[in-house]
Amino acid sequence: MAHKTTVRDVAAAAGVSPATASRALSGHPSVNPEMARRVLKASHELGYSANVFARALRTQRTDTIGMVVPSISNPYFVVAVEAVEKVLADTDRSLILCDSRDSVATESARINLLVQRMVDGLLVIPVSTEGSAAAVRTAACQLPLVQFDRFADGAGTDFVGSDDGEGIRQCIDHLRSRGCASVAYVGARPSTSTAAERLRAFLDHTADRPVPDHWVQLGDFSAEWGRRAADAMLQAGPLPDGIVCGADVIAVSLLSTLRAASVDVPGEVMVVSYDDSTLGSLTVPSLTSVRQPVASMAREAVRLLDHRARHADASIRKSVFDPQLVVRDSSGG
Repeated sequence: MAHKTTVRDVAAAAGVSPATASRALSGHPSVNPEMARRVLKASHELGYSANVFARALRTQRTDTIGMVVPSISNPYFVVAVEAVEKVLADTDRSLILCDSRDSVATESARINLLVQRMVDGLLVIPVSTEGSAAAVRTAACQLPLVQFDRFADGAGTDFVGSDDGEGIRQCIDHLRSRGCASVAYVGARPSTSTAAERLRAFLDHTADRPVPDHWVQLGDFSAEWGRRAADAMLQAGPLPDGIVCGADVIAVSLLSTLRAASVDVPGEVMVVSYDDSTLGSLTVPSLTSVRQPVASMAREAVRLLDHRARHADASIRKSVFDPQLVVRDSSGG
C-alpha cells in the first residue's frame, strides 16, 4: 500500500516541527513568512492535501462562507455572488453557493446543509419576508449570518441592502422631468422586502396622480412575468407615458414585447427599471435603471460576518446604501 503523505512528512521536508507545519498550513499568522513559504512549497511538492473537516475541528474555521440566493438565473443575484466571491478571494476564503429556487422549503434545506458543512458564516437573500424567517433565525443561532439585499421579518440578524424607496423616487422624478404625466408599475407581489418596498414607494410617489389598477401589474421577478404584464397593458387600452419596472429581468422582456407590438420606446412610452444588470446595456433601446452599489454592499456584508464572528453578542446592525439611477436610451438618454 502506498504511503499516505502526512503533515509530519511535510514538516520534515520543510525543516520545521510538525506543530509549525500544521500552523502554516492553516494560515496561522504566528508562523514566520519564510517558514510558511517552505511548508507550502513542501506541501505542494509532496502532494499533501489537508483534511478540511479535521482541520476545522481543530481550528474552528473552514475559511468558507455559504451564500443562499433565491434564483441564480436572475442576473442581479449573479452580480451579487460575484461581488461577494471577490471580497472573499481577497482574504483567501472560498464561497459555497446554493440556489433556493424561490422555494422556502428548499431554502431551509440549503441553509441547514451549509450549517452542517461547517461554513464560517452565511449570507442569505431570503425568498420570503415571512416564510424565510424561521430558517434564518435558527441558523443565526449557530453561526454568523447576514441577510443581503432582502430581509425576513423578525429574523434578528445583521442586514446589508440598498434604499429601495430612494431608488424608486429617482425613477418617478426622472420620468416626470421628461414629461411623463402618467406612470405605471410592473413588479413582483410584495412577498419579499424589496418587492414590498419598491411597490410602496411607487404608490407613495404617485399618490398625487392616482394610478389605474390595470397600470399596477404584480407578478414575480421573472422574464415571463415581464412579457405577460406587457401583453396585459397592451390589451387594456392606452399605454401610460412611462413604466417603472421592479427589476431588469422584468424590464428586458417587457421592452421586447412592446417592440414586437410596434410601440416606440421612448417615443410613445418611456421605461425605467431597477438593478442595472448587464442585460440592460444589451437591450434595444438600452435600459435606464437604478444601480445598487453591489461591490460596496458585498464588502460590508463580509465585514459584518467577520465582526459577528468576533462579537457574537454585539447589537444587530443594518447597513443601507444609496442607489443611483443610470440614464440610458429607454427614457430618452
